[in-house]
Amino acid sequence: MTLDDQYSFLERRKTFEKQYFNSIEEQNILSTISVIDINTIDICNRSCVFCPRNDPSVYPNRNLKMTARGAKIISEKLKEINFSGTIAISGFGENLLNPEISEIIRVLKELNQKCFVECNTNGDPLTTTLAKSLIESGLDCLNINMYDGPEQIQKFDKLLEEIPKNNVKYRMHWDPKDYGMIYNNRSGIVTWLKSETEEGLKNSSCNYPFYKLFVDWNGDVLFCANDWGRTRIVGNLLQQSVEEVWLSKGMEKVRRRLIDNNRNFNPCSNCNVNGKLLGEKSFNVLKEYYENSSYRK
Repeated sequence: MTLDDQYSFLERRKTFEKQYFNSIEEQNILSTISVIDINTIDICNRSCVFCPRNDPSVYPNRNLKMTARGAKIISEKLKEINFSGTIAISGFGENLLNPEISEIIRVLKELNQKCFVECNTNGDPLTTTLAKSLIESGLDCLNINMYDGPEQIQKFDKLLEEIPKNNVKYRMHWDPKDYGMIYNNRSGIVTWLKSETEEGLKNSSCNYPFYKLFVDWNGDVLFCANDWGRTRIVGNLLQQSVEEVWLSKGMEKVRRRLIDNNRNFNPCSNCNVNGKLLGEKSFNVLKEYYENSSYRK
């Protein structure tokens, strides 16, 4: 199995992004969406120190789940735009706790064969049977985040010995120095861990709302995957098309501020994320879209 730290994981993301844009036959404004994050559940069995769920008074577990029926509606919307990027089952909870997770993956992949479908998990709910079900449903990659220590490698190697190695990636998160990640304060919600915010961050742009679409368990679309407080909901994919949400007034308002290197608004003013690591091409295309009136309908 591949063992990733934060840097090799980022390089893998950059490779995916490059492959995505090279594969698009007919580019249009919706081609700027290279990644779609889908949060299927609002519960996690862990309370990691770097996560808002470390403090239940700040971020409590809620028994809220996406259904396979809802996922099918979203999948149909993605098929309408011929989406061929990455669908990441990720977000704010432990997605393998959703009892319909295999069926959710099946309906997403079945209608969007060109997409790369991956799922992030802490691995705690994982069994050999569930792993087989996920792969048989069309999952391309299971990203297992290991928080306890290197001894987990042997555990998961045994559990997944019947799963093709190219369908599984391991991520190391057990080192308390940096937890194997580029630290993210979840738009300012995680206040109990301190980090050095990049100088001048509030006067810089961010590419997240230009290349990534985040869909919550109920179809709500947040302007950014790091908006754990759900402060800016820009649409709902159960009720609207991808185009209506992606080019909504809410997204335009945020993007225009970021184009002007302005992060002095909620929740961006409290966020410590360097949003320029990915998404540069999407940023430039949408910047031109807003600046060039010929792109307007």
